[in-house]
Amino acid sequence: MTYKNRILSTLSLLRSKLRNTSPSIQAVTVNHNTSAYTELMLRSLYANHPNLNINVTVMDNCSTDNMADLMAFVTTKQIPIMQSGYDMAEVKTNAHGEILAQFVLQHPECDYYLFLDPDVVFLSPDTIHMMRQALDNDPSAFGVGPLQSWEGKAEIPQDFHAIIYEQRLHPCCALIRNTELFRHVVEIIGLTAVKYCWSKRDGEFTHDCDEYVDTFELMTRVMKTHGQKHLIVPPMILHFFSVSYDPRYKAEKDQHCQAILAEYRARD
Repeated sequence: MTYKNRILSTLSLLRSKLRNTSPSIQAVTVNHNTSAYTELMLRSLYANHPNLNINVTVMDNCSTDNMADLMAFVTTKQIPIMQSGYDMAEVKTNAHGEILAQFVLQHPECDYYLFLDPDVVFLSPDTIHMMRQALDNDPSAFGVGPLQSWEGKAEIPQDFHAIIYEQRLHPCCALIRNTELFRHVVEIIGLTAVKYCWSKRDGEFTHDCDEYVDTFELMTRVMKTHGQKHLIVPPMILHFFSVSYDPRYKAEKDQHCQAILAEYRARD
């Protein structure tokens, strides 16, 4: 072996070791008749993170839309599509948190969990790397999310920051450190939405003071009792919002999705 070949062989070995020892991420997304959006999300994820050590699983809720293009793409990336066990035609409540909780408990061996909604699009290179760096630099943080945009250009308006950024770590794109505490909260409390039925609120007795606590929100509150917070950091992602269950603006969202998806497919 020549000196040059020995150097190249050593560099290749070092790269291999770095890949094998880099932090591992177990990522999951839940698809329900959003296969085009899921394909777009995955394409944008891989295009913007070519060196990310990640294992992605698509959990499907008995989708009935055309999954052919999604199946073709995930085959090239060796991404499994697994049935969640929930048929949303029969389940009338939001099962998203239950599916994510099951995933966490079934994948205890990783450094981070990455939860992804199918209707997000990564806009910038190394978004996940920057999220992880922020998380690693703050031991008091259990998770981190990016800034969000409705159309991919401007950040969501200030009026929506409390509900989208502050009240919970939004599971549309959430990187969470895998700790015994987090898994214990998932096991005991769960990640699903709940409703509080208050008998007293703000000093006034009432029987009509229900509070809806969305997916991930109760978990976020419980982590706060342990001195653990969540972070919101740049860069920004596009989030179409609610495409699996809200018919409002569906035509516009579908058209936008297909336009971006065509650009990514053209790169193949």
